[in-house]
Amino acid sequence: MGAANMRVLNHLLTVIEIEKSDVEFYLAYTTRIFEFAESFEWNSVMKFDYHYRAPQAEHGFKWGTYSPHMKLQMLVPKRQKPSVLVQNQAPKEDCRMLKAKGACLFEDKCRYKHGKALPSNNYRLNAPKNQ
Repeated sequence: MGAANMRVLNHLLTVIEIEKSDVEFYLAYTTRIFEFAESFEWNSVMKFDYHYRAPQAEHGFKWGTYSPHMKLQMLVPKRQKPSVLVQNQAPKEDCRMLKAKGACLFEDKCRYKHGKALPSNNYRLNAPKNQ
């Protein structure tokens, strides 16, 4: 979304649909959209953005002009995540970091299997033994 918004800004500047003095307002609007994304469902934020841009293009009001009516009408609050973590199935794949380095930075939060740690110089394990 951020990259796309910057491409839109670049296009608006290229075709002179936005004055350079209004870039600050466009960036403020973009900031508000990302702030909405923290609290509201993404699809409703995108719907808000779409319904904001259409009249802005038609009527030419300043970017960032706030419409509390649109916010109340379109933005859907994010659903609360359950407070109890649901255990996922046991991981099937071994942790590559643990295999390669002998330790995993994610420890018990890692989503991969943590069996017995191998020493970091595990190439010696497979070398033929001198008899």
